[in-house]
Amino acid sequence: MEHKLAKLLALLLAAALLTACMAGCGATPEQPANTDSQTKNTPADTAPTDSEITLTFWHTYGDTEEAQFLNVVLPLWEAAHPNIKIEAVRQDGGQFHEMIVTSFGTGMSPDVARVDIANIASYAKQGGLIALSDYADFAEISGNYLEAPLSTNLYQGKYYGLPLDTNCKAAVVNTNVLKKIGLDAVPETMEAFIEAAKDRGTYSLNVSGVGDWDMYPYFWLFGGTLTDDGFTKATDYLDSEKSIAAMEKLIELHEQKIFTIRDVDGSVDAWDGINSEYAMFFEGPWYFGSYDDCEAKGIVAATIPTYEGRSASVVGGEDIAVFSTSEQKDAAYEFAKFMTSEEVQLAMLQSGQLPILKSLVENEAVTSNPVWSVYMKQMESAKARIPSPNNSAIQEIWSEMITSIFAEGTDAAQAMHDAAARIDEQLA
Repeated sequence: MEHKLAKLLALLLAAALLTACMAGCGATPEQPANTDSQTKNTPADTAPTDSEITLTFWHTYGDTEEAQFLNVVLPLWEAAHPNIKIEAVRQDGGQFHEMIVTSFGTGMSPDVARVDIANIASYAKQGGLIALSDYADFAEISGNYLEAPLSTNLYQGKYYGLPLDTNCKAAVVNTNVLKKIGLDAVPETMEAFIEAAKDRGTYSLNVSGVGDWDMYPYFWLFGGTLTDDGFTKATDYLDSEKSIAAMEKLIELHEQKIFTIRDVDGSVDAWDGINSEYAMFFEGPWYFGSYDDCEAKGIVAATIPTYEGRSASVVGGEDIAVFSTSEQKDAAYEFAKFMTSEEVQLAMLQSGQLPILKSLVENEAVTSNPVWSVYMKQMESAKARIPSPNNSAIQEIWSEMITSIFAEGTDAAQAMHDAAARIDEQLA
């Protein structure tokens, strides 16, 4: 523990010095784009206290995101809340989770932090976060958020954070390969894609791995279910008739060589194979780092084709949470809401952070971008991975189940029944 504490103190000091330098050398703030509509969670004009206070905000923004926050977003907050200073501390992403967990034992947690959606439940279980749904206005503002990003903050019936930025998987499509299988455009349905690809004799669809992030969209697309809506039980859901039928459909498509799983088949990675070999795979918006280069290769973003009328995707991103050790919880909550306001969300969109507000899905700043518009549309069918303190163990159970089915030939129904029981133990 002494080693971890010393490490934590050193990192905090270095980060604080870096932040002070960057704040002093920032460019003249630019105003973000205006919007005609206003959400109900626009930050209040007055702070929860009249005395001058400082809130510590931990984040893992990259260079572009941090610059947008420091130069555009932070001045907006300071103008509306001159008595509440924000000490923004950029942390190392690779050590961030360990730092937060360590801070629970040292009492050195920040007031508020941007955290990975996969960790909210774990931090809540450890007593490190306050339940934001206990605030009187939460029921009103929660209706402004996209359902999937909001659900990542749920733990034992309460919400321990607000969605901050989001992403999901959509279809990355090589239109040149589509033409080889007789499709002149991205098909609206998976049925049409399967019919075109079934006689090709080589894989047209690639799944990067056996993990939840990679496999969930396919499982959901073909009708599978993980748990109940409250994420409390996998038995009768993961091993339901519909879920087994979904898995058997995936097995059928795999045997027909319509899709390949790299971790099972040793096939070419989707990121490389999409250039010439695969017609489609599902990936996040970061694939299109240079959309012009992709378009020149015939590679475009598209919503995932529907199957039996439904689409599906998996949600990613970050949440913003208030820590239980904060001495200024109300002010920290105000800052969290501020970060989810339309003005801030539009500002951070300029650095590639997809917004979490329903009101911005059809905003011109989103719809005018050929990538952002697709991914925001896909968010309508995106679902959260199981928000659990035992997220890592659940991921392992899922990966073992998929491997046993596709690599070892285990009966799907049996494997799914066993996995559901094991997941229930993690959810208890």
